[in-house]
Amino acid sequence: MAPSNWQLMASDSTLAFYQPQLDADNAKEVCQPLLGTLAASVLECQQDADMMTWLIDFEGTRLMLKAAHYTQSVWVEALDNEGDEVIAFLRHWWTRHPPL
Repeated sequence: MAPSNWQLMASDSTLAFYQPQLDADNAKEVCQPLLGTLAASVLECQQDADMMTWLIDFEGTRLMLKAAHYTQSVWVEALDNEGDEVIAFLRHWWTRHPPL
């Protein structure tokens, strides 16, 4: 699936996107371009009825990537203070150079 319509949403603590292509059956496929853009690797994955959650590694920092098909949203959350700094960096970087 070609990456498209990744719309950054305002958030202080996450890197959050509206992703209209997201549905209950394609979260992994839709999120793969984001993982590739971030050069993040998946450490663990869990799928629930309404949400898919990945523990990811971004340059040595562990973050949570979540996708909720009911809200068509995808976001990256910090797990600790180091992650907060990484999220702030990524949000700033994304607003200047939106890659998708």
